[in-house]
Amino acid sequence: MLTVFLLAGCGGGGGDGDAPAREGSLESRIIRSSATRTDYPLNIYLPPASAGPLSGLPVLYVLDGESWFDTLVGMAESTRQRVIIVGIGTAGQRARDFVPGNSCTPNGGGNAAYFNFIRQELIPYVEGNFGGDPDQRALFGHSHGGSFVLYAMFSQTPGQHSFKAYLASESSISCMSTTAFAWERDYAAAQSALPVRLHLSYASQGNYTSNLDYAAAITQRNYAHLVFVGRSYSGTHNGIVPQVLTDALGFAFVGGP
Repeated sequence: MLTVFLLAGCGGGGGDGDAPAREGSLESRIIRSSATRTDYPLNIYLPPASAGPLSGLPVLYVLDGESWFDTLVGMAESTRQRVIIVGIGTAGQRARDFVPGNSCTPNGGGNAAYFNFIRQELIPYVEGNFGGDPDQRALFGHSHGGSFVLYAMFSQTPGQHSFKAYLASESSISCMSTTAFAWERDYAAAQSALPVRLHLSYASQGNYTSNLDYAAAITQRNYAHLVFVGRSYSGTHNGIVPQVLTDALGFAFVGGP
């Protein structure tokens, strides 16, 4: 059973000092998942009324929402890109929820339950209460969140994918190399098509070899109907994220590489 707590929301309008007025509005919720038995804070950005019916708008679901939500809202506002943004707070459980057991963090193994929360509880809640086009969903994750994005994509078969676009930044797959490469290999053994958009990014400064190898493996499969960009960004693990978000947001919903 899903329980949601309503928190104080704030609409668009005046900011402090000379800050520009926000066109869209913000909503805050706490959603209790029966799949993980955890309460997750949500921050939701809704475009202004001029964007048209919310039911027809794309939705970007953002892991580690407390880290990247404000950056994405600023991008959407400055570019007037009409997209609903759902920032999902970690509730302190990212090492459990995002990844299988791994060599970098303890207590992994909750990724399957967390994906059940995303697809069976969170998406229906957002679309039922705020809107969003089911054919225009995207999922963004960074580091362990990036690994979760890849897990989510390869865990569903063609026609069942919960998202149109998967945006994986600096995935921590080197921490779970055998398992992560098995996701792709097992999918390829059963399927020749991967009808999604995938943006896989990694930093030039750091240990990016696993991400580079993963991109190569995906490219060599020549999956039917896959639109794929694998790209290196100049910078550090966290430092590349603003540029990645700019490119990935356009890739997911505008269609450009």
